[in-house]
Amino acid sequence: MVSTGDLKQDYTVLGIVGATVDDQNPVQAKGGCGGSSTTSVTIDANTTYQKGAERLLALAMDKGGDAVIYATFDYRIALKGAGNLAKQVKELFCYGTAVKLKP
Repeated sequence: MVSTGDLKQDYTVLGIVGATVDDQNPVQAKGGCGGSSTTSVTIDANTTYQKGAERLLALAMDKGGDAVIYATFDYRIALKGAGNLAKQVKELFCYGTAVKLKP
């Protein structure tokens, strides 16, 4: 479970978790003369936030946790690549507190 607030259940705090997600997925494509190439495809905002929440939960589980509370999602617009190949991407910064729920 990932929550942007507190839980009405007893828990033990395990520490802070954080992840970064951008709004593009790399896609491998068959190329012409030069062989295969990689391109990026923009994904929708809901998918970006869902990926962030899933990464936070996975990090909490790596610490032995069951949930993330007070999760925060901040984004910025950035450039990926350089020169004529630079593309604008949205980077999502996710962080929260990993907790272990008490039975």
